[in-house]
Amino acid sequence: MITPSRLATSLGLALALASVVACGDGGSGPPVVDGAPGGDGGGGGDGGGTTPDANSSACGTTECSDCIDNDDDGYIDGEDVECTGSADDDESSFATGISGDNVDHFNQDCFFDGNSGAGNDGCARHSCCLLGFTTEQQCDDYFDSIGVSANPNFDPADCAETPSPMCVQTCGALTPPGCDCFGCCTICDPTTNDCFDIYTNPAVAPDCDETTISDPTKCPVCTKVETCGVDCNPLECILCPGQDAEDLPAGCDAAECPEGSEVCGPDLACPTGDFCSNGCCIFQIP
Repeated sequence: MITPSRLATSLGLALALASVVACGDGGSGPPVVDGAPGGDGGGGGDGGGTTPDANSSACGTTECSDCIDNDDDGYIDGEDVECTGSADDDESSFATGISGDNVDHFNQDCFFDGNSGAGNDGCARHSCCLLGFTTEQQCDDYFDSIGVSANPNFDPADCAETPSPMCVQTCGALTPPGCDCFGCCTICDPTTNDCFDIYTNPAVAPDCDETTISDPTKCPVCTKVETCGVDCNPLECILCPGQDAEDLPAGCDAAECPEGSEVCGPDLACPTGDFCSNGCCIFQIP
């Protein structure tokens, strides 16, 4: 995993292009597990390259696919760090605006499939594992601090379990480089040029957004599940959330995408059914 200190000291980082960048296979659709396509979330969006032309046929109907800068931060759709994919209908926060999503405080399934519940993805991780807690008391204290008193079923021993093959295959295709399958992401700050591993789940970090990523009281530090997800690595020309081509180190002629994911941009659309996010094509939620 790329640590915040390594990113901050080895590169000059600037927040420009957006977060959600995930691996795919160039438009062949989500992986099939036991005969069922992975992900069943909220839908929305037509895929294709990001464009400022809201009348384009490539524009979708959600805030993260409509080719409009809905939150007036200078970044459109897949260029916005707070867009988790084309189905995301809230460009102004890490919440997706999808009914039934982002509601479970404790049991995190695939963060990027547009719903809460592990039935379609096989992913399960207690939030306190992602927050790096090793005792029940630490877990209790954190949720008390955000006004949530109940804390069911946290066993620190469970944090060592690896995600199921179904989770890795199904959710991994929807997960951006820089993030694990459960919403722990490396995101870069435009002012300090630092990067932070933060837990973006709004049910657990309700005050975390792109303006507070450096504040651990609002965007808590998290511990990635490295076996499910794709790491970003500017040293290998793969941009992290919040970076653009200007942040590439010497030796990188252009930004690259993880193996199996196609490069995209305003003038280079993704295959039908994919979504351009931070310069890479990712699977859309069906």
